[in-house]
Amino acid sequence: MNLKRSHIEKAVQIRDFLHKNFFENYDYEFLCKKFGLNKFQLKSAFKAVTNDNIHSYLTKLKMDHAKRLLQKTEFSIDYISAAIGLDRSNFYIQFKKHEGKTPAQWRKDLTMECNLNDSHESSDQLKKIKKQTTKNVERSK
Repeated sequence: MNLKRSHIEKAVQIRDFLHKNFFENYDYEFLCKKFGLNKFQLKSAFKAVTNDNIHSYLTKLKMDHAKRLLQKTEFSIDYISAAIGLDRSNFYIQFKKHEGKTPAQWRKDLTMECNLNDSHESSDQLKKIKKQTTKNVERSK
């Protein structure tokens, strides 16, 4: 299938938008209106750019951020689920689907494997993560 360059460019914009706003849930209708594509164009171009559909891509972003929070912070599981835009039940289901264990099990195993204080991220970076996460949770209320 031939995709127009403009559709690919929009798909890159959508990918970037989702990276910045992964804690929200967006449907195709919203994204089509926001980026001026029809559903077929959006799906095709996004798949060409990311090799994934929007739902799966967004879920992976959420799970990656959740793992980072589980590893780098002491935030509760409930707080992390709110920070990534999922209710607790859906978070547990998605996390176990992607990682093969619950968030609590994953964190416990990680803690046993390495010392959480051996972080490669500076305290300033961790403060930034915590601040952004707090903003995300506040927005979701």
